[in-house]
Amino acid sequence: MSDQDLSTNRLFGPEDEFVGRIHDRLARLLQIRISTPPRIASAKLLAREQLSALIDKAFWASLKFNEGRRTRVCVMVATPENFRDAVAFAQPVPYDESHIARLAPAVPSGGCLVVSGSTENLSIWGIGRGRLRTWDDPVTIDVWDPGTVRIGVGPYQPFAVLSGRSKLIIEGAHIDLAVYLQKVSRNALSANDDEQAVWRECLALADLARMIVADGHGGIILIVPGETGTWSGSLDSFAYRFNTPDTTMPDTIRLELKGEVARGEMLDRLWATPAPDDLKMLITDALARRFGGFSNVVRTTASLARVDGAIVMTRDLRVLGFGAKIAVKDDAAPRVRIFRTDPGQQSVVTSPLEGLGGTRHQSTARFIAAHRDACAVVISQDRLMSVLHWDVSDESVAVVRNAEWWV
Repeated sequence: MSDQDLSTNRLFGPEDEFVGRIHDRLARLLQIRISTPPRIASAKLLAREQLSALIDKAFWASLKFNEGRRTRVCVMVATPENFRDAVAFAQPVPYDESHIARLAPAVPSGGCLVVSGSTENLSIWGIGRGRLRTWDDPVTIDVWDPGTVRIGVGPYQPFAVLSGRSKLIIEGAHIDLAVYLQKVSRNALSANDDEQAVWRECLALADLARMIVADGHGGIILIVPGETGTWSGSLDSFAYRFNTPDTTMPDTIRLELKGEVARGEMLDRLWATPAPDDLKMLITDALARRFGGFSNVVRTTASLARVDGAIVMTRDLRVLGFGAKIAVKDDAAPRVRIFRTDPGQQSVVTSPLEGLGGTRHQSTARFIAAHRDACAVVISQDRLMSVLHWDVSDESVAVVRNAEWWV
């Protein structure tokens, strides 16, 4: 029986309004891509039939177990020409729920299964060590939990969420978390700061949280105002404090910014020459692949969360150490307000400290109440994420639940 015959039995068929809205957004982004220099005339739009199959099979894969393990993986549509860092199979394998579940454990943290949409029947042609991060990425599917699938469209990460048979278009963007973290960490610009560098630090912090979520161990990121301060008195032990702060992340950001400026100047001069466009594209692509190694730097920091205790860093991403144990001397339970950010649902409730859940959340809330110029990201082992900060207007610890929807 062909895919065409099976399409009528799908939960998310080609004519489904949900599939149609995703397809319409893909078409709009493709039009922008084609009309913006350098134009990609060969760019193709996934057919609704292909998009339907992509979503439906990922959904059913989320319900499969492989040797007792849940299926958790990212699927990305891309061509070998656009994803040269991926490892390609000698022969592509069919894109179906069995192969997705079987291959998921082989995908590295932060990587993806790469799917070709160039033919009528979708196929998995390789494994990406990372993920493409450009505004014209066609579509990504995160198989998140049993019955939960998140669909990203270009910069909209996620654009839609399937949870059970509930279908929600939320049109979120992955930059939402970075915007919020910049606000609550008070990572404001000073006269000597580079605006782009500060913004990328916030994006990097969001990436760090995303990688810890994907890792599945959980952890705490404490963001403190400086290398020293009264906050250190609320750590019972900090055995793995570094001798000097690790500045790799902010240093790499500034190095890449300098490289991008130089690359931009080179490309301006290149495209002003009468050289053939195909040669210009080859040179442009070669220059682009010289940069973009920053995700590996963030991943190295994310691995520190595998050790029990908190990663401690300053607002400008200087990592002070990890494995810090929170023990606030003040026994008074702080006032707590919980903000829930589930797709399609927004609510605010005042909660007792115990209502936050386990030790990670409670100890972190006490830390924020004692040191109101700090903030924190708490990630549980079931990959739920909360952002905690002091709410001056309400004199309480604000806990934003379900922030994992932003990553």
